[in-house]
Amino acid sequence: MIPLIDQYCWTPHRKILSSEQTQLPWLQTFGIQTSGKAEKPLVPHTHPGCMEIVFLLKGFQIYETSGHLFRLTGYDIFVTRTGEPHSSGDFPEHISDLMWFQLRLSALTQTFREPQASQLASALQELPRIFRGNAALESQLREAFFCLASSDPISQALGQALFTSCLYRMILLSRELKPLQADQISEAIVYIHEHIDEPIALENTAASCGLSLSRFKSKFREETGITPRAFINYVKVARAKQLLKQGLSVTQVSDRLSFDTPNYFATLFKRYTGKTPSQYQKSPSQESDPS
Repeated sequence: MIPLIDQYCWTPHRKILSSEQTQLPWLQTFGIQTSGKAEKPLVPHTHPGCMEIVFLLKGFQIYETSGHLFRLTGYDIFVTRTGEPHSSGDFPEHISDLMWFQLRLSALTQTFREPQASQLASALQELPRIFRGNAALESQLREAFFCLASSDPISQALGQALFTSCLYRMILLSRELKPLQADQISEAIVYIHEHIDEPIALENTAASCGLSLSRFKSKFREETGITPRAFINYVKVARAKQLLKQGLSVTQVSDRLSFDTPNYFATLFKRYTGKTPSQYQKSPSQESDPS
């Protein structure tokens, strides 16, 4: 099991603040990420002494913890307990926009007086595993993030206040217990994963979640940000990477994943990864997929 504490990072697609930047000893990590490609599966890991909260803004993710799989679509919030092992199972990390933060609840007393520190820690520990966020929470968290990233003391103070407010807003949202709105699309995504070695007809995928084809296409794009066919293709490409690493030939992988021809498979693979299957197989540890 890998212990992991994310470090400061600032790139166009991934930005991470540590407690050194936020000046909040109990906010170990605060990150924002935009991913336009399928990534490797998230390996089993823990965040020592911290709980982690992931707010999925757009797209789809699968997380595994305590022997259970949890499927997230846009505006779902996923909670892992302090020091709890988690991963994405055997599933690749999908195209998505998300925010996440790791909280060291034992350090809350360095900012809050009692009984406020204990009340906040208790409420955070009691958060359900998965619940719904909303646009207001996203907006406030974004403002908090960039204020906390500022070197201006007033902006920093505002960011600290905004982030604390976001925690209370999140706790109240978790108590509303609204039914998850993306169950149908989650069912379709599970269907895609379960049938990824087969030719996948959109009509059958729509039927798997009880929607008409036209409604399925529009709902899928609305909730994940991409079309169903694009999603199927990049899941196939993610699976193809695994098979190529196992030593299967390009033709074998093409047949295994039910592509029409090896040439079409190679063209699609390069479109999603920037490399031909043969190039990838020769240097699998040096991926350069374009976002």
